[in-house]
This record gives sequence, structure tokens and C-alpha cells, in this order.
Amino acid sequence: MRKAQGFTLLEIMLVMLLMGMISVGVVMTLPSSGITAQGSQWHAQRFSTLLQLTQDQALILNTEFGIQFNEQGYTFASYDVNKRQWLPLVNSRIEADVILPDTVIAEYNLAGSVWGELEAAQSAVNDDSFIDESYTVDLGEEQESTIQPSVYVMSSGEVTPFSYQFSNIGDEEHTVTVKVAMTGLIEILSE
Repeated sequence: MRKAQGFTLLEIMLVMLLMGMISVGVVMTLPSSGITAQGSQWHAQRFSTLLQLTQDQALILNTEFGIQFNEQGYTFASYDVNKRQWLPLVNSRIEADVILPDTVIAEYNLAGSVWGELEAAQSAVNDDSFIDESYTVDLGEEQESTIQPSVYVMSSGEVTPFSYQFSNIGDEEHTVTVKVAMTGLIEILSE
């Protein structure tokens, strides 16, 4: 009589159970929030990937996109031709509103003196103190919030040249800069 070789079903199930328990233990030791645990390099790469996806969408859909930067992060918007205004992205593959964690500081700069002058002129128009409030009209709550982009991603493939610098709090000497040329070329520079 020949001796049977191989594993029984019980042995295979026991090995699978042990592997499952070990993997649960490993997952439990990972940080609870993967995004906030990441540093400036990760956020710079994330922004670069989202910008590249936005450029591709602008070319494919023949739509103008924009990015508005603020203290907490950045917001992607698209231009609605019918409403003649910039609106936040909805139901898109691009994450519309990105909020950076408190451990990462980000700062953007428009490239070239002409772009800096345009940005200063735009902020002067927004802060116009000569507008008499009695002549303004309240459109109500149904009016969608409009966005004024800091950077434009055109359907022709052109992008407003800018740089976006990420640094970790307490580690200012290590910064990562995403530099974007007018042609849409994206470079990630680590200092």
C-alpha cells in the first residue's frame, strides 16, 4: 500500500488562519491616518499627479480648469460657459478640494514679473473699498459659490507658470517644490 502525500484541508485552513491573524496585527500597527502621516514629498507628488490629470482632462474634454490656492490647501475648478463662472469640480475623477494636514506648509508663487503684477492687480480689484454696499444686490442662498482661480489650466495645454512649495513643520530646510512651466511641463525639485 502506497503512503498518501500532501496537506489535509485542516492544515491548509490553519495556515490561512495564522496568515490572516498576522496581517491583522500588521495593519493595526500602521498609523491611523495615512495622509496626515505623509510628509512634504508625498503631498508634492500628489499635487503633481492631480495637476497632470487636470491637464489631461482639459485636453480631452476641451474645458478650462483652474486651481485656487488657500491657507489650508487647494481647490480645482472648471469654467462653466453657460453660467460664465468658475465652479468647483463635482463628480469628477480629480479630487476637487484638497485640504493639507497641519504638519505641512504650502506656498505658491507665480513665475515671472508679469504674472506677479497680474496677481497684485486682481487682489486690488477684489479689495476695492470704493464699492458702495447699498448698490450691491443679494442673490440669495441659491447662487452657487464661484471660485477665482490663482492658476489656469487651458484646454490648449498651456498652464499659468507657477511653483508650489511644500515643507514639513519643524523641518523647513527640507522643502519640495513643484515647478510648472507654461507648456505644462511639471518638475518636482527636492531641496
